[in-house]
Amino acid sequence: MPRSDPASEVLELTRGLVAIDSVSPSLAPGAPGEAAIAAFAADRLDAAGFAVRCVTPAADPRRVSVIAVRDGPRQGATVVLNGHLDTVGVEGMDDPFTARAEDDRLSGRGTSDMKGGVAGIIVAAGLLAAAGAPGRIIVTLVADEEDASLGAVAVIDDLIGEATRMDACLIAEPTWLDLAVAHRGYGVAVVEMEGRAAHSSQPGEGIDALKPLGDLLVAVAGRDHELHGVPEHPLLAHGSLMTTVARGGTAAFTIAAHAEAVIERRTLPGESPTAAYDDVRALVDAVVAGAPGVRAHVRPKIARDAWEMDAAGPAAALAEALAASLAATGAPPRRVGAPYWMESALWQAAGVPTVVCGPAGGGLHAVDEWVDLTQLRRFPVALADAVGKFLEAS
Repeated sequence: MPRSDPASEVLELTRGLVAIDSVSPSLAPGAPGEAAIAAFAADRLDAAGFAVRCVTPAADPRRVSVIAVRDGPRQGATVVLNGHLDTVGVEGMDDPFTARAEDDRLSGRGTSDMKGGVAGIIVAAGLLAAAGAPGRIIVTLVADEEDASLGAVAVIDDLIGEATRMDACLIAEPTWLDLAVAHRGYGVAVVEMEGRAAHSSQPGEGIDALKPLGDLLVAVAGRDHELHGVPEHPLLAHGSLMTTVARGGTAAFTIAAHAEAVIERRTLPGESPTAAYDDVRALVDAVVAGAPGVRAHVRPKIARDAWEMDAAGPAAALAEALAASLAATGAPPRRVGAPYWMESALWQAAGVPTVVCGPAGGGLHAVDEWVDLTQLRRFPVALADAVGKFLEAS
């Protein structure tokens, strides 16, 4: 198909993606999920010469992901270009699905996180196909990144099940076109304290569940302080431990028989994803030892690995190529760490060396989300150039 100017094409495509409501139904009940936007992206990739299939997890048929594959005229390496199709909710936003350009910004839900990056991937993939790049290009556009990563898990399982070779992966999360080469992991634990209710005028007849909960909150803050005292990771600083939910009691004149807390641990590369549970379990045991009659239950809710890009190998080579391409079109990228979690950890754990880079802006998960137009226009050309050179050298 004839190709337009990439800068115009990526802007038009971002507008088209934003216009499709792909709010995650696991975050906003009743939201539509990714079926419509997956069909739209699949059509674009099919028109660019990719063999396209959709992957849907059995757990939720609304969570549709796309796998698009194109083999070049010569054998070579395989590069995966990855992004996510879902967004957070739109409460409080005015006309969230209309992308509005003003000055150097394009505003609307998903412009930065991450429909701008997805548009850049699709345009770059089309440029590579039109140029006859060697090797194999796989575009994976996944569902449910904002919650449980059902899409990424299903796509990775599908590709591994097909024994697909994958030499390197580029995830186009918003990084301000810097190279994100590390991020923290996390684990979440739920703690429940069980006591016995009684009238507050006769506290000796009850077992207060709130007192040990308060002691636990203090202990969590102390452990967080300890974590800030260890040597810093060069890109990620420290791990952390914090209480994000605390509640208990039922009435003003009743001794609380139940209290609970949700505690989050952020981990560094090299730390076990079970560190959250281990830390919380130790703190709870110490608190309950001083609270006769109180029963405590600690339940791990979710845990994800921290990640760090390989210092050498395919991802490092792709990162170097991308750095050179970006430097040729503007400011050279920095190597940065992300304090939050990304799906790069899942790809790395599956044996696919990964780097993260994409256009960014502001207002992520907020009512005023936007992406920088200069970055949006630079990204697909730099990405296609870098991937092309990587494939030629492989």
